Amino acid sequence: MVTTVGHESDLTDLLQNLVKLDYDAIDAYDAAIERLEDTKAQDALRKFRKDHERHIADLTPHITGLGGEVPADSGPKSLLTQGKVKVASLIGDSAILTAMATNEVETESAYRSAAERNDVDGQLAEKLRAGVADEARHKEWMKERA
Repeated sequence: MVTTVGHESDLTDLLQNLVKLDYDAIDAYDAAIERLEDTKAQDALRKFRKDHERHIADLTPHITGLGGEVPADSGPKSLLTQGKVKVASLIGDSAILTAMATNEVETESAYRSAAERNDVDGQLAEKLRAGVADEARHKEWMKERA
């Protein structure tokens, strides 16, 4: 599934949707960690999960500064990303990590699109670029490990 997050015309909507995407990622990480047999992979995913928590914390003041409400969860899309992980768990760790890597592709794409916007600069631009780097790092690790 290709995300449309990162292409919103309104900056507040964009940031809210990025937060929802990070909550979605956290839910998928929880599902993956619970199902992985490889304890080193579990540890790595716990660290990556913390990056998503940091993204939410980083974006929160920008959303509230724009007068927006900060989402408290991901919404129904979480069921889809968790579902990929749950189905993959029937095959094993490699499939779980592959499913997680596909989730990271979507999140990286959303952060990249957001970071390239004309109306984003300063601290927010730095945070978005850091998000791109985190997602790329997560994705590459998962692809190599799978």
